[in-house]
Amino acid sequence: MKKLFFISLILVGFINSTKAQSTETTQKPFGKFIVKFNFSNTTGRSIVPDFTNQPVTLQETLYDKNAYYGVEGLYRFNNLLSAGVYFGYSKGTFISNEILSSDHNGYSFTIDRSGKSYFYGIKGELQLLPLLLKTDRVRFNVYCPVQLGLVSQSITTFKTNTINWDKPAFEIAAGLGLGYNFTKNIGLFGEYMFGHFYNDRNSQWKVGLVLSF
Repeated sequence: MKKLFFISLILVGFINSTKAQSTETTQKPFGKFIVKFNFSNTTGRSIVPDFTNQPVTLQETLYDKNAYYGVEGLYRFNNLLSAGVYFGYSKGTFISNEILSSDHNGYSFTIDRSGKSYFYGIKGELQLLPLLLKTDRVRFNVYCPVQLGLVSQSITTFKTNTINWDKPAFEIAAGLGLGYNFTKNIGLFGEYMFGHFYNDRNSQWKVGLVLSF
């Protein structure tokens, strides 16, 4: 079923690209420099009360509700290959609670530490449609993104107002991306990648805006 889906996307891209080529024969090729602004989510960690135990204890859990904001800068070497760097930011990727008091009336908690993460590394993209179409003016893009990078997390302890940095975590991933250029300078894209991500996550989606010049 997945193979049929990917083949259908490639066929749609072929049809759209052929139309674009026939109606815009005077259009110049898209630029060599590419900037992508993207949005996604990332996995965070929290230390929260576990009310299933008596007395109540603190337990570490993972959650996938942290907003991720990123930017990528790529250089197009030719119709097939682009490569560059990326940077991302996510706030609240670590939240820690502590027990203030416990008595027969209940428990009292407060957040004692909070973390934010910075994502950075290198990225490459292999375009698939130029393997089928001999043109520089493909508006619909189907490509394979590959990225390799690190994640650094800073954790603030509120009592002492101090900041500590975790050891950088390693990330690596590859997947499939789709994009469409409304003009030679502006477009939209979406990606889905599999690999090893921060906090034991094995997949990630990404959507955003593309600028080329």
